[in-house]
Amino acid sequence: MLITNIKNSKDIKIEDGIITEIGDNLSDEEIYDAKNAEIFPLCVDLNVKNSESISKLNVKALKGGVGTILMIPQNKPIYNKLHLAYNLTKEKDIDLLVAIEAIHEGKLSDIHILVDKGASALFINSDEDMNLIKRVFQYAEMLKVPVFINANNKALLGNGKMNASDKAYSLGLEGIENYVESVEVAKILEFSKNFDVKVVFQAITTKESLELLKNKNKNIFVDVCIDNLLYTDENINDFDTFYKTFPPIRSEDDRKALLEAVKNEEIDFISSNHIAVKDETKDVPFEVAEFGISKLDKFAKLLYSLDIKTETLSKLASTNPAKFFGLNEGIIEVGKKAKFMLGNRNFIDYDQNNTKKYEFKMNKSFIFKKSINF
Repeated sequence: MLITNIKNSKDIKIEDGIITEIGDNLSDEEIYDAKNAEIFPLCVDLNVKNSESISKLNVKALKGGVGTILMIPQNKPIYNKLHLAYNLTKEKDIDLLVAIEAIHEGKLSDIHILVDKGASALFINSDEDMNLIKRVFQYAEMLKVPVFINANNKALLGNGKMNASDKAYSLGLEGIENYVESVEVAKILEFSKNFDVKVVFQAITTKESLELLKNKNKNIFVDVCIDNLLYTDENINDFDTFYKTFPPIRSEDDRKALLEAVKNEEIDFISSNHIAVKDETKDVPFEVAEFGISKLDKFAKLLYSLDIKTETLSKLASTNPAKFFGLNEGIIEVGKKAKFMLGNRNFIDYDQNNTKKYEFKMNKSFIFKKSINF
């Protein structure tokens, strides 16, 4: 297949799912006219909760411009060979990486066996028993596998339902303080200095956490989710349960701090923090509504709506996560897999804060031999 008339690239030739040529005056029997659309690498999403079936995640990822996901076992445990094999062997178009629950019900999982069987990462909650966390780090160092951290303290979380703020007070809801996250970041950050292990702090939401992570070493990586770059607790008007998610959307000050860190590339990854929720678990009072926002199927659209350079967004959502796992993705060049999308990112207006608003429309995504129209 030969793809022509790409706005920000020369023509691209694909054979057997591999980019074989990029240039002018190329020829092929099958030609696809991009009609002046731009080319973007497919996203590599490192924070997709296992809240629904692989088949549903596969469809949503393709629709959302995502070619690879790391499945996080926060909704359903993945801690033994049966759970791991069930997910890895499911038929799918996207590439699936699986993180295993390194500590399950107060006990260490069979980490060595599970990594040998194909687990790509270890996942832990930061408030587990510290001796068990130490052993997880020891295994991670020995097996050269990264550790993904959910930095939250359940004891401090209490019965919190949203960000602790004037908005929470006005709604009569118990708030989740910023220190629920930042104290755990400080603890794991200091602890990790004793190990040669790649550590990813997932879905960081607060300016205090960012301050702690400013002078991180090369083995520490920071992920933020799209929710916290787009929304604030002020979106929760009239008890709108759509915005009830975890970690919670924070204040405007926190959002601005995160956006500034993204612009300065002090953040390593942008992810979806996709949590699928059923309508019936949201169409209830806020206090009992389920945490989560389903957004994998519109991840690229949300990502490229941000007032941030296209190159920076592509780097943090595609190139950086691909490099982290040693994947041949996120880079569009000869010899690489054909995993990219065609679309247009257009400036549409300024919002009330004089911030540029963009609209992203995807025309087609390519993944190996397959192409999908939207």
